Amino acid sequence: MFAHITQQLRRRSARAVTLLAGVLVASMGFILLTGSVDTSRLRVQSTADANFRAAYDILVRPVDAGNALEVASGEVGPNFLSGQFGGITVEDWERIAALEGVEVAAPIAMLGYHRTDLSIEMDITDLLDPALDQQVLRLDRTWIADHGLTQALDPGPDFVYVTKNPVLEPRKVPFSDGVMLEDGYTVDSELLHIDTSGCQGSRPAAELLPSGEILPLCRLDHAFHRADPLTAEGRDRLIVVEWREDGSFSTTGTGEVDYPESGDRAVIDIPWPTTLLVAAIDPASETALVKLDAAVVQGDYLTADPPEKTDGHSAMDRVEMPMLVSSRPQTEESVRIDIGRVAMDAADLPGQSSADMEQQLPQVPVEPLGSEIRDYATAYTGVVERDDFGVWFNRFQQAEPPLYRPGTDVLRPDTTDRSTRNSWTTDVILENGVPPWLTQDTGFREVYGTSELVVSASGHAVGTFDPTAISTFSGLSEVPLESYRPAAAPGADERSRELLGERPWLPNSNPTGYLATPPQLLTNLASLDHLLHPASPQAAAPLSAVRVRVAGVTGLDDASQERVRQVAERIATGTGLTVDITVGSSPAPREVEVAAGQFGRPALLIEEHWTRKGAAVDLVREADRKSVLLSGLVLLVCALFTGNLVAASVRTRRAELGTLACLGWSGRRLAALVLGEVAAVAATAAVLAAVLAPLLAGLTGLTVWPALALLTVPLVTALALLAALGPALRAARIGPAGVLRPPVLAGGRARARRSVVALAAAQVTRVPVRAALAVLSLAVGIAAVTFVTAVLWHFRGAAAGTLLGQAVTLEIRAVDLAAVMLTVLLGAFALADVLYVGLRERDAELAVLRATGWSDRALTRLVMAEGALLGAAGAVLGAAAGAGLAAWVVGALPAGVLGTALGAAVGGVALAVAASLFPVRLVRGLPLAALLSRQ
Repeated sequence: MFAHITQQLRRRSARAVTLLAGVLVASMGFILLTGSVDTSRLRVQSTADANFRAAYDILVRPVDAGNALEVASGEVGPNFLSGQFGGITVEDWERIAALEGVEVAAPIAMLGYHRTDLSIEMDITDLLDPALDQQVLRLDRTWIADHGLTQALDPGPDFVYVTKNPVLEPRKVPFSDGVMLEDGYTVDSELLHIDTSGCQGSRPAAELLPSGEILPLCRLDHAFHRADPLTAEGRDRLIVVEWREDGSFSTTGTGEVDYPESGDRAVIDIPWPTTLLVAAIDPASETALVKLDAAVVQGDYLTADPPEKTDGHSAMDRVEMPMLVSSRPQTEESVRIDIGRVAMDAADLPGQSSADMEQQLPQVPVEPLGSEIRDYATAYTGVVERDDFGVWFNRFQQAEPPLYRPGTDVLRPDTTDRSTRNSWTTDVILENGVPPWLTQDTGFREVYGTSELVVSASGHAVGTFDPTAISTFSGLSEVPLESYRPAAAPGADERSRELLGERPWLPNSNPTGYLATPPQLLTNLASLDHLLHPASPQAAAPLSAVRVRVAGVTGLDDASQERVRQVAERIATGTGLTVDITVGSSPAPREVEVAAGQFGRPALLIEEHWTRKGAAVDLVREADRKSVLLSGLVLLVCALFTGNLVAASVRTRRAELGTLACLGWSGRRLAALVLGEVAAVAATAAVLAAVLAPLLAGLTGLTVWPALALLTVPLVTALALLAALGPALRAARIGPAGVLRPPVLAGGRARARRSVVALAAAQVTRVPVRAALAVLSLAVGIAAVTFVTAVLWHFRGAAAGTLLGQAVTLEIRAVDLAAVMLTVLLGAFALADVLYVGLRERDAELAVLRATGWSDRALTRLVMAEGALLGAAGAVLGAAAGAGLAAWVVGALPAGVLGTALGAAVGGVALAVAASLFPVRLVRGLPLAALLSRQ
């Protein structure tokens, strides 16, 4: 039998070489493609392992913390915690921290926005007219944000009254915290009382006129007459400056005149109303989680010690809480101060009531003198870097997360109705200060005021920290939920980028704005009892989130994922809270269309980095599924090609096999002959592939394991035998009748074919099994191209949709596409072989056509039409299968995948036509006389 097999291979060397070449290409294709997908998977795994972990593995939030958008998309917006106030008890945190497997459990309690005043100094000395004894300047403030797109004129200007007459202060009575003002003024040790009834209960400064008369200089400050702080009456001020004979100046300031400032220059202290987000943390946990202590740039780190109580001047105790202050404002804002001289007789101002001045001063024309612009960062750092920086807590403003309109890929946050739910009112802003005027811009978050505190609570800065120095881990896995992440959003289209000056959009002092700042003032958990009113719902459950890092997590291996899953399950069952596994998450760019503001900012299309939970796990899982599918596709093409080639060989050897049957060969022996030939050729091809593929892989940068190359030999041989089993069984059934040449046409009524295409269609369907094998061979190759291209496109766009996914895509795209082309070429080879075998069987028929007048060009069109029909069927089938596989892997069928499938189908038809060029050469070389003599 072996000798006969060897003899048959030598006699039919052309077919043996063809089978050898096909199996060799298939074997090498399998080795290289498997090596490429293994290399791709290893790179995906390596990239994912290197970037899979952010600051924490599990995020614990209050019950029902996830909104509808999060549930639908699996993504969470950046700085989500800036809009989550309470919902988790301290006992819940302690239970979580005590669970087995928890390495770190770091709680954070968002308390809200604290209204405070920064300040800037404005030197007006050079703008004063020395010829005037009394004069009034007006300072108008325009708040600028959004890189100049927002310009909001504050309705409350500052009026500066400068007089060369002596300015008297009310009497002062010392007490433990400073001084207290009382009625009356002292002149030459004589106590005088004047009429201040028009000053709305305040104790103002007074001016001693040359006539000896003393007249009050009533304040415009809203604190005493309780004007609405969002109107001009509640925001304007009168500042009194005494220009002394020695050339020095004394300024009463903006509050009561208990602390006047003196100097050689007339300097006005202008408050800059702002809001700072306050949060409470556990210092030890925060150090273990993100090394917050290492980010301290000035002063000391927080301790867990409770705040100190001291005696105050009121019935309430005074509590001083430690604060760690952000050294960076993370806010983009500036103010333009326009200065002018009021065109009025300033001598008329002393003695006027607050109400009269409120009506008259804003109406008087102004002579412009100049303007200056100051930026927020300078005002912020100038205040927080002072050794005595502190804040006086009373109430907090709490802002809810934005709500988005459903049903679109581009997110569109809803605007809020400030007229019905505005918390910036006089019963919230107590005693001094006004809200930032930018709070009146278009809002995207509902804001509420908390209950007034029952203690006199102040915060004293113990140190400052740089949020950019906090451990952020990999930029591909950095969770935008992280508590200290700066809120910045670049423009998503050319128009928005130009409007923003190619700079990222940043939040301002408006808590209702779309972008939210991270916490800027941090205190410890021990201060919560003094910062939350006992009647507040947050007092019982003050924590907003607990960030958990799991012990023993080393990568995206199954063991690490199981550890995280078990801890998450224990937390969920033990507390009933919302538990998100964030390990393997990655920033996912999302486009957001933000409506225009009312102070000039146009609508913007911005890009935000949302958190795609489990992105790294999904990438590895999809890479695994892709590897299996691609390896399977190349083996399928190998099987189809081998089966088709053996079937053609058996068909062309019917007479020979029939003769052997006449000589006594059994059907089993005939089948063994066919299978032996296939086994010999397939094994030889597989051995050659196992030797050559690693060499070629080394040149292309792929990794081919020796075990894979060795495994290919028995695998490909067995697959070839399996593919040849059907033709071998048909050979066993040929019997002695096989010596008779089968008729050219089967019995039945003949039909005329009136076109080349119709004749080609008839020839294609003449041997349907062979045609089907050719179609399937090409279809598998086209399916591979469609699948790989679609998955890579999906990685770049939707499947990953994350920074990690984009990085992985760039690494694996070229190697996958290069390797899968082997599969396509193998399919085209199989189609060309089908055309070749069919033409050899029909050579006499083609000779007759030439003899009856068909030209070589017409016969060429006939063969190419057959190739085009087979190619079209295979291309359409393959493109549809590839799109279906991509949809199965990525879980969706985007329009881009359909476009990829269409392109692959067109390319498949073109490839099939090109593959028919070799059989065309055969047609042109047919020996006409010899073939006709055989008929």
